[in-house]
Amino acid sequence: MNSRKIAVKASQYTMLIVALMLFAGPLVWMLSTMLKTKAETYKVPPTILPDTFSLEAFERLFAVQPMMWQWIQNSFIISFFVAAGAVVSSSLVAYGFSRFTTKYRNILFPVVLVTLMIPPSIMMIPSYVLFSKLNWIDTWLPLIVPAWLGGAYYIFLFRQFFMTIPQELDEATYLDGGNRWTVYARVIMPLSKPIIMTTIIFAFVNSWLDFLGPFLYIKNAEMFTLSVGLQLLIGQTSQDLPALAAGAFISIVPIGLLYLFAQRYIVEGVVLTGTKG
Repeated sequence: MNSRKIAVKASQYTMLIVALMLFAGPLVWMLSTMLKTKAETYKVPPTILPDTFSLEAFERLFAVQPMMWQWIQNSFIISFFVAAGAVVSSSLVAYGFSRFTTKYRNILFPVVLVTLMIPPSIMMIPSYVLFSKLNWIDTWLPLIVPAWLGGAYYIFLFRQFFMTIPQELDEATYLDGGNRWTVYARVIMPLSKPIIMTTIIFAFVNSWLDFLGPFLYIKNAEMFTLSVGLQLLIGQTSQDLPALAAGAFISIVPIGLLYLFAQRYIVEGVVLTGTKG
């Protein structure tokens, strides 16, 4: 039995190591590349650890593309407003689905979920025509405004979480002279920190990594987001692998920090959304 347990444990650890190499390998290689000199990246055979650690790649990156700081700032601004819009609009809609009793509620909610099945590519041309008619092309409005109109996935998350909050709290608020807005603002939302943080992270990351939207709607290089700017950078420094790795590192730092400090809320929020239908 002991030998069998050892064999099982060994196979489990082997699978974990293989999985770790598959997922962490590209990240380790990127970190290694950005700390190497340009000449060392073409060394054969390649090495994981640099012979000499260097941050010259970051200097070359910002020297070749002075607008890097502007692109980073643009991405932060857009992602911030997208995350705020996702929380406000989706929570309001979800509050109605979870607390208002109407004969249409059980019909409209599945309709909202059905929109998740619509491929985004189908909406590209109609959306572009609409935003063009509104004179929103080459502005950030096509990237921000839709987030303030509710998102089906976030509505689902909020609605499922709100269903876990006892309605007795609503009734107690009404007895104290509150109304529906009081229940939403002072009871429901303060108790919904896990799902709020989960939505903020998902919306921020999706906006931060979005390439197609900014690429379609923004033509002015000064208004580019970081994802579009890095694509432009590939054509300018295609032979400078450390600089490209440095740009990729900059793009993932905010995402890593978000998950690092809010991972507890993500797990708690996702788990609680499925506890009540």
